[in-house]
Amino acid sequence: MSKNNLIVMLKTLCKYNNVEIKHTFSIKGQPQIVVRCLRDTSTIEITNLATNTIELYDDLGKAAERIQLVTNTDITS
Repeated sequence: MSKNNLIVMLKTLCKYNNVEIKHTFSIKGQPQIVVRCLRDTSTIEITNLATNTIELYDDLGKAAERIQLVTNTDITS
């Protein structure tokens, strides 16, 4: 998924930040990360399922780059 498409997806998550919406990114059928927008904020939370670590991003571009890095997807704009 391109960086621009990821940013659009993240903006949509933030637009509906008053409900619980999560996106799970998988590699070869194995869930890798879960992405959501924290309630009533524009902060993106990325949970790495393998390490059970959580990263927070206020910058949608940086969050998109992190998703691309973890999922090894297309890193072009």
